[in-house]
Amino acid sequence: MKKRTTFGEDLRVLGRVKVITICAMLTAMSVVIGILCKNFLTWSIYYRFTLENLPVFFASIAFGPFAGAAVAVCADIISCLCSTNPAVNPIISLGALAVGFLSGFVSHHFTFKSDNLRIALSVIVGHLIGQVAIKSIAKIFMFGMPWWGSFLGLGFSVIAGTIEFIALRLLFKNSGVQQALKGIYKK
Repeated sequence: MKKRTTFGEDLRVLGRVKVITICAMLTAMSVVIGILCKNFLTWSIYYRFTLENLPVFFASIAFGPFAGAAVAVCADIISCLCSTNPAVNPIISLGALAVGFLSGFVSHHFTFKSDNLRIALSVIVGHLIGQVAIKSIAKIFMFGMPWWGSFLGLGFSVIAGTIEFIALRLLFKNSGVQQALKGIYKK
């Protein structure tokens, strides 16, 4: 995993065919996970447990904030178009964008002594700002969710974030994943 990058490097990496292909697969994974969670882990219009951010976090940590944001927004739009209510909500999409961009920003633009801390803070910041704050505001103002519902969303994010952290840590320790990501940032 590359320790620190510049915004220029983060943008240049998006021009690589390998990165575009991996990001497309991660987008598809996020859409499928989201659809499964919408069908099986939804309690009401406001409350749903999901791990659809796992591929977004992977893209953000591996390729930077712009790749993470692209995967998040594309997955959100495709997921909306595949659902029974194909209306894209721009504030919910902004929340998805924040999850992808902020987690990649934290991962690529701050210095950490440990990869565990890098991954944990990336997941925490992405969930707190994108998932809990922005998406809760959208649900409160656009769908009438009670304000205290944000705390239930925070609980879901704590559980999902813990699972996502463990999965990401295992993925980035895997030698096959390390080999696949090797050389991405070389000129």
